[in-house]
Amino acid sequence: MSLAFLPDIKTESTTASGLPVFYKNKTDTHAKVIDGFTPRDYLTHWLSQWVRDYGIDGFRVDTVKHVELPAWQQLKTEASAALREWKKANPDKALDDKPFWMTGEAWGHGVMQSDYYRHGFDAMINFDYQEQAAKAVDCLAQMDTTWQQMAEKLQDFNVLSYLSSHDTRLFREGGDKAAELLLLAPGAVQIFYGDESSRPFGPTGSDPLQGTRSDMNWQDVSGKSAASVAHWQKISQFRARHPAIGEGKQTTLSLKQGYGFVREHGDDKVLVIWAGQQ
Repeated sequence: MSLAFLPDIKTESTTASGLPVFYKNKTDTHAKVIDGFTPRDYLTHWLSQWVRDYGIDGFRVDTVKHVELPAWQQLKTEASAALREWKKANPDKALDDKPFWMTGEAWGHGVMQSDYYRHGFDAMINFDYQEQAAKAVDCLAQMDTTWQQMAEKLQDFNVLSYLSSHDTRLFREGGDKAAELLLLAPGAVQIFYGDESSRPFGPTGSDPLQGTRSDMNWQDVSGKSAASVAHWQKISQFRARHPAIGEGKQTTLSLKQGYGFVREHGDDKVLVIWAGQQ
């Protein structure tokens, strides 16, 4: 399937294709003809070779709906085997013994276990979370239902939630509370560069979303945004120390004032209290 008039590699083809002409004439790619290989076979072989050579432990895949599901499963299978080989050959370099992982982006995907999970993906990007969080910038308790539902559903699968995105907008409401809204969320989370330092929206040109990809405001990290960066770091470190934040089951507390919950996962248990507006 073609995307935005870009070249379409026929990954659905079951016919052996040989190498593309530009690879035949560009020997420094080291690409070789492999008997019987289809376009999909070549792509998965080349991508898996990166894993085998460099120990890459996962792929974040863009616009997954434009490639058929069996192709993603083939990539996951081959890349997983390649990572096992690399770790066996490089035990002193391997960071852990975890398997190869894949996270996918499919526009509009939320917290649901779609067919992508049955075809190689370990997590999908959660497009719902940005606007859910926006409704809770004045009161963290407004996230309770969302967090309860996520914590319950994500016992069986995972999603990757975000506040800001190059495809939607920069999340700049809530001040420091943005860190809490993201980093206390169940499941996996991603910090878009500059969320921690309030990176400003940049020039757009012909693309109205180009401003979301503005230059990093490095000068503010140790300058006017230093306190905000420190806040993000503190909560990030808390999350890293406590797997229950992302993986645990949630119990909401009944409080006379403020909002609180407990999350538990295995031997890890955390208590989070929001005292209200100061």
